[in-house]
Amino acid sequence: MLDADYYLDNFRDLVNFVGLQYGFLLNAEERQWLSTFNNASTDAQRLYVRLLNRRADVFRLSKLNYPEIPSIQSAAAELDACGLGITESPTDLHQLVALFTKPELLRLLKLDNLKQAKRQDIISYLELQAADVIVKHLQSADTIFTLQQRDIYKTFCICFFGNGYQDPSEFVLRDLGLTRYEPYVIDDKSRVFHSREQLDAHLHCNRCRELAEQIDMTDANAIVELEQILPTALHLDAHLSRRVQRLRNTLARQLERLQQTDAALAMYMRSDRPPSRERQARILFANERFDAAWRLCTELHRAPFSEEELAFARQMLPKIAVKLNKRWNKPRAFRPATSKLTITQTQQGVEHSARVFYEQFGECFNVENSLVTGVLGLFIWDIIFLPVAGVFFNPFQYAPADFYEKDFYLRRQAQLQERFKELDDPLRFSARVWSHYESRQGIANPLVNWQIVTEPLLSKALMRIPAAHFRVLFDRILADLRNNSTGLPDLVLFPAKGAYEFLEIKGPGDALQKNQRCWMEYFFEHRIPCRVVHVKWSAQPQEPQELQELQELQELQKQQGAQPGPRSKPDNEDR
Repeated sequence: MLDADYYLDNFRDLVNFVGLQYGFLLNAEERQWLSTFNNASTDAQRLYVRLLNRRADVFRLSKLNYPEIPSIQSAAAELDACGLGITESPTDLHQLVALFTKPELLRLLKLDNLKQAKRQDIISYLELQAADVIVKHLQSADTIFTLQQRDIYKTFCICFFGNGYQDPSEFVLRDLGLTRYEPYVIDDKSRVFHSREQLDAHLHCNRCRELAEQIDMTDANAIVELEQILPTALHLDAHLSRRVQRLRNTLARQLERLQQTDAALAMYMRSDRPPSRERQARILFANERFDAAWRLCTELHRAPFSEEELAFARQMLPKIAVKLNKRWNKPRAFRPATSKLTITQTQQGVEHSARVFYEQFGECFNVENSLVTGVLGLFIWDIIFLPVAGVFFNPFQYAPADFYEKDFYLRRQAQLQERFKELDDPLRFSARVWSHYESRQGIANPLVNWQIVTEPLLSKALMRIPAAHFRVLFDRILADLRNNSTGLPDLVLFPAKGAYEFLEIKGPGDALQKNQRCWMEYFFEHRIPCRVVHVKWSAQPQEPQELQELQELQELQKQQGAQPGPRSKPDNEDR
């Protein structure tokens, strides 16, 4: 249950934190805003914060009802007096009309003949009438209040959160206990912003993101004009650079969809963030600029930013080679181990149906993208939340700001390498995972899905999956956290006779995605037991095929020679 003034307390925490942490960056107008708010009465503060948390800026006072504010009128008058609001009615017809319901407009303006008309038709009718007369009628119908200085509040929010996508609703989720965060250190070294120029660049980037949601995205000229005003001072910090380049890639991709390939290519060339180079190569190839496409793809092949870029280069180079009459030894296509399964279709979906079928052979769990990543997140929990400068700057972060960047590994390389030595001792590795599982239960972690990583699954996985297998799986995930934390198999099966196997379930007409294929090839290279199961629906499952599945499974286990891992908890053999 939230306190009556929860929203006001949270607002005060936000603005006062910014005043202490970033006071040296605030301009005179922003400092005056904070001082004015702090000097206002509690009721005026309540009303101001209540309205700040709503989307609109213009309100009819008679429609506002907050039980904790005894007199809305008095609070609004005080906000008017101190410059945080205006009680003078707007003069714009459309702004006024938006404040009234259709029945109210019909009654106030005596439009009984338009009862059957749609609201937009009524507005069109009013536009043709004497605007001054209508405006006066609506102005006199209620006291209208206009909120002021919301932009300053937005500046405080970005100072507090350090980004443009979080908002004060984070406080409510915390207060309700819906989200819990690791208690990492936030101090002067945690500041995101170190100069006003840097802060202004971030504010400008946020305005550009808002514009991207407002402009006509079928207008190529509008897209080009927006890209031209993106912040250019990207040297100020890596966070800003990532945000600008993501937005630039989004705009360029939209130009591609509009068939404006030259403009899209030029825009991509101003971005150094994937998938910029891949998109450039696709445009060059489509426009038959094969020499340029060849040069770019060979560069991607020689120095890829990620496995995805390398896979793309391997796919494209043979196609370009044909066009240029060049020789290129196309690598042999990888074919994962596969089997077929015929089962009765159910309402729960193909993965659920397959899991139910395989449970007759042992314990089977639906773990897509959550088991291996979850064990990794538990194993290196404290390293994820190390007090690295500039990565934790508000109390509502489930991950450090650099988590999905290459810098994450590089800046914690020594600690990660030291921690990975524990994988040489399976009991020590298991103990570390269980320690974090029990002490951090329910706390947000970018790799841990608490709904899926349950005690039975974790216990079985640590018993059956060798620590050596976890090591090679962790290596690939940490090499590219953004891309390699997805694409993992749907199910994990722990047969009654021991060992384990990952199962990627594909329903009728479904095929492996690129990141799934990359994982399959990696499994094969490192002898990780895995296969693709192609499901076919049947009115009645066929017993011979079920037996064949079991035989295939047992044969595959023999071929891969997987050995069971250590007991997950040596002090509790019954776990």
